Amino acid sequence: MDEIGITQADTLNSSLPHEIREKVYSYLTAKELCVVSFVSKSWREQANTNHLWLHHCMVRGWMKFGLTHELTNHQSSSSTLTTYITGTSPVFIFHVPKETTLQPICKWKLIFIKAHHLKVNWEKGRYTLAPILRGHKERVLALDCDGHTLVTGSSDKTVRIWELCTYKCRRTINIHSDAITAVKIKGEIFVTGCADSTIHVFDLYTANLRLTFQGHSDSVDFIEFNGEIIVSGGPDKLINVWNLQEQVLRHTLRGHTDEITCLSFHDGLILSASWDSNLILWDVQLGKAMHTLRGHREAVNCCQFDVMRAVSGSADCTVRVWSLLSGRCMKVLEGHSGEVYCVTYNNDIIVSGSSDSTVRIWSINGEPQYTLEEHLGVVRCLHIDNQRLISGGDQKKIVIWDYKNGKKLNVVHRHPTLLHLMWVNDTKLITASPEKPGTITVLSYW
Repeated sequence: MDEIGITQADTLNSSLPHEIREKVYSYLTAKELCVVSFVSKSWREQANTNHLWLHHCMVRGWMKFGLTHELTNHQSSSSTLTTYITGTSPVFIFHVPKETTLQPICKWKLIFIKAHHLKVNWEKGRYTLAPILRGHKERVLALDCDGHTLVTGSSDKTVRIWELCTYKCRRTINIHSDAITAVKIKGEIFVTGCADSTIHVFDLYTANLRLTFQGHSDSVDFIEFNGEIIVSGGPDKLINVWNLQEQVLRHTLRGHTDEITCLSFHDGLILSASWDSNLILWDVQLGKAMHTLRGHREAVNCCQFDVMRAVSGSADCTVRVWSLLSGRCMKVLEGHSGEVYCVTYNNDIIVSGSSDSTVRIWSINGEPQYTLEEHLGVVRCLHIDNQRLISGGDQKKIVIWDYKNGKKLNVVHRHPTLLHLMWVNDTKLITASPEKPGTITVLSYW
């Protein structure tokens, strides 16, 4: 725009009352706000206000990035790490000329820019590959992460604590007498389940053993932990509820007639699934079953629930949606030709992964929407958030999807190992290999 045009634009901008200008700008999209910022200095300053950009962050679910988050508190990934990309580096670099006379970019506009950069990294497959985490002599059976510290358990009877800022193993714990089959982190504590039937409670930072619980007669394959209550289950068909502060076994829940295959725990409720083809909803406080969910014809492999509904996947090739108020099956989702190994859902959709190599997306009401075909072999892991769907399966494949239209965004072609465990947050994707010696792969999208 020439000087005359800029002067006219500034005159137009200044001729309107401040309240009217603010109202007009509030109707602009994020892209339009960026465009008007190029018109003139005064237009740029008008568009550079927190309340405008806070709104655009809010509608995209990016408010969390303005609070305590890696995007706010940490630099982007080191460019010295190996980069696997289909464009440019995922590293965020924001250059401001020293001689500028413009006001600094407001907080929420900068957060928007960073969050958008992160979103594009996931969509375009721009990530850095950390050095492969090696140390376990046998396969990795369990992992959990809080975003900064990773804890892994292995068939080699050791637990390893890794720092994600350095990708180094900080501690190795050797006190278990058998394979570590479950790991769960909460705050400053992590809990392990072991094939020798014990449960150990450790300090996350010092790795000191705090407590040991024993109440199972077989391997502890599943651990859920909310900071106060530990829930454990495994092949002995029992579910034990432990009070960490009181250091006692509060309840032993009996109801399943075969091995426990899945546990989920929140808001004072436990949902358990079993080889006996049933799910049971338990009240933690009372230690009693509220509903037994019957309908699957074979083992239930996976489940997820909230206060209103549960979703389960089974070896009978179906997904079922249950009402937790009545305990009745509301919908049977049919379409898979193989066992369903993983399920997840949000407010809009239900997603299932199967040994038939497909990922299926259903509406929250159970209507089929998309069948996603990219995997070879079993689809073992799913993750969903308000931005994307991530599926992991055999043959080293991890696929990033736009679940709103069923389109593939990208495939992590160069994932270096097979995978059977996956952990995902906003900026990182961590997987463990089923092979031995056990290895862990960390991909950073920031």
